Amino acid sequence: MKYLLALNLLLIVTILIYNGSVQESEPNDKEQTLTVSRTEKSEDKTASDYTTIELVIQRQYLDGRMESDTYEESITSMEDFWYTYESYQLIDQRVGQMVFREYVDDISPHLKEVGYFGLEEQNLAIFEGKPQYQQRIQSLYDIDPTILSDDQLAALNEGIKIDSKEIYQETIEVFRNLSKAEQVDGEYRN
Repeated sequence: MKYLLALNLLLIVTILIYNGSVQESEPNDKEQTLTVSRTEKSEDKTASDYTTIELVIQRQYLDGRMESDTYEESITSMEDFWYTYESYQLIDQRVGQMVFREYVDDISPHLKEVGYFGLEEQNLAIFEGKPQYQQRIQSLYDIDPTILSDDQLAALNEGIKIDSKEIYQETIEVFRNLSKAEQVDGEYRN
């Protein structure tokens, strides 16, 4: 009998402890329910909650070439939008349109594909295709061909293929040092 009485007493204490813990956790369950319902409501945005703009992304390369792409972008959060484009420079902003520019530390894919250095008369120039086809893109420096080595002159007449940023920069630097310089007011000007 003592055994049954102790068992009943233990059962009553367990029920009281259980009821006390359930009552303490009820406010937390309600808070979680409220949080879930708030989250569900914020995810149920309609199309009118979004702002759609025309987004123009310009890429400017070392060789001066500029390429651009245009997109339609839906903005749900301005903070997220600005974070996405923080490395770009805002060029223009109008109602319904934003223009960003990215400066690319490389030469353009177009120049890598078709670009050649060559001579046009006494100018170092960049050509679209080999220099003999005379499709000049840009003139760079006046060069006196008589100061060029035979190898340099032959390379420029044949055309130096521009297929990397390194070749572009090295070639410009080599021939910049060989360009004609004129003295103006005590300073040399290229």
